[in-house]
Amino acid sequence: MDEQTEDPRRPRHTIGIGGPEHATPAELRAELPDDLRMEFEDEYQAALTAANANGDLRPLADMLPPWQGELARRRSPNRPEMEETIRRLNAGLPVDTAPADRTKIL
Repeated sequence: MDEQTEDPRRPRHTIGIGGPEHATPAELRAELPDDLRMEFEDEYQAALTAANANGDLRPLADMLPPWQGELARRRSPNRPEMEETIRRLNAGLPVDTAPADRTKIL
């Protein structure tokens, strides 16, 4: 099978639930601050409504990962350093770098 042909038996979207990188909706509700929790809940309910209306779970598969990533960053013991690096990058300032083989992805 060439790379241009999709195999209908293989998913194009997945929904990861569980573990430190894939918080459940209940964990997201419990751990996000109030303002973000309300935003998450609005997006989650809209995705559930769309999924229920058309029988397609893609809206959930698309909206959950960014929220799960947000919570993984908030749970990270390196959060202060990450936030400082992001602040510096957004400001166009230089940041420390490390070789890829010495880094860990959340």
